[in-house]
Order: sequence, then structure tokens, then C-alpha cells
Amino acid sequence: MLNRTLVIGRRWNVRWQNMSLYLPEQVTRIARTRGRLHIRSAVDYFVIARNDFPWHCLPDVVIARRGYDNYLVMIAVRQNVSVVDISNNLVAVHQTDTQAKARDRHHIASEYNMRLLGTFTSTRGRLTSSQYLTKSVRDTIRNTTSIVIVRRQMTELKQRRQKTTERTERRQRSELKEKLIRYC
Repeated sequence: MLNRTLVIGRRWNVRWQNMSLYLPEQVTRIARTRGRLHIRSAVDYFVIARNDFPWHCLPDVVIARRGYDNYLVMIAVRQNVSVVDISNNLVAVHQTDTQAKARDRHHIASEYNMRLLGTFTSTRGRLTSSQYLTKSVRDTIRNTTSIVIVRRQMTELKQRRQKTTERTERRQRSELKEKLIRYC
């Protein structure tokens, strides 16, 4: 059974030029044929009930800037919020153009979150950090497809990486405490 639940996923970037679409199936087809999945480290959308997230643990970050997405997922996992990655079953399309990255990189707040959040291990807040994911299950007898939530299997390699990451985070917290003691 899931606890409080945060639903997350990754988007499809599609260069949208002179296209008119009328049906949802057309959007899905265009995304998968002409689009590309956004980078693996990014979490592009979040769904959660207002009172189900420990918002008090999140500093005042700038939404849609580097770091906030991974930090949000990391906080959720640490606070025992069930995190479900629905990227396999939801096609979220982001209409892009050629100048988008350059504009974002030069925005005044582009590195604000990283300065605010300091050193944290962003790999602890990626899509692969979710405890659950969705999967399509085909029922050949009824000729239907259902979407189910399944527990993400943690590989041995991922377990080793997680232990290494935890050691690194402990060291970083210790260093941060020392800095605070020195400066306060």
C-alpha cells in the first residue's frame, strides 16, 4: 500500500513547427517519432496532494531551474513519501525551439537553486530514486491494457552506489557543520 504519494515523470521534447494536431493519439505519435526524451537526471512534472508533501523541508527555490526537481524527490524519499515514476505510461510533451537552452543558461536565476541548496547528491532525487513505477499489462482474454504500479527493483549495483552516496552525504554534512561552526 502506498503512503502519501508523489507522482513524477520525464517529458518528451518536440520541436514544434507548423504542426496542427487534433487528437491525443497524434500528440503521442509525434512525440515518439519526432521527439526525444529529456535528460535522465531531470524530473519534469510532479503531482501531489497539497498537504501530502513536507513543504517545510524545502527552502524557497526557483521552480524550473536546475536542482529543485532532484531536491524535491530526494526530500520525498527521505520523508517516506511514496514516489511513483509514470514516465512509461504518460507522454508529456514540451514544445521546444532552438534557442530555449541558451535562454535558460543565461537567465539571472539559472544557478540560484544550486547556490541555495549547496552540495547535495542529486542522484538521490532522480527518477530512478522512486520506489515505484508504472507498467502496462495486457489482458489478452479481455483484450484490454491496464496500467499498474509496481515496486522498482533495486539492483545490486544500485545498492552499492546508494551506500557510497550515503557515505558521501554524511561526509558532506559533516564538512558543512564544521564550516557553520567556524563561521558562526
